[in-house]
Amino acid sequence: MARDELDDLGKFESEETSQTLPKGYLVLYFGLIAWGVWYLWAYSPWGSGWSQAKDLEGTPSSGFNLFWTVAFTAIPALAALLIALSQKNRKKG
Repeated sequence: MARDELDDLGKFESEETSQTLPKGYLVLYFGLIAWGVWYLWAYSPWGSGWSQAKDLEGTPSSGFNLFWTVAFTAIPALAALLIALSQKNRKKG
């Protein structure tokens, strides 16, 4: 005695929210996943041999590591900001 309208999930989907994600959000999402994998490998003892003790001793790569840490923190933040601004401008137009 089940009602057929309850079995059709298409009737429950809201037409207002049934849009695809913007490409910028997908690029940011998968880019952050790729960056996380790289960062885990680059700054782990089992991946690249990096350790905080070596970095504090003043090995030549310490400035390099700091540069990449700042760069890969600023790049996703800038990308998220640009995507948000473009979506805001898109809704106004």
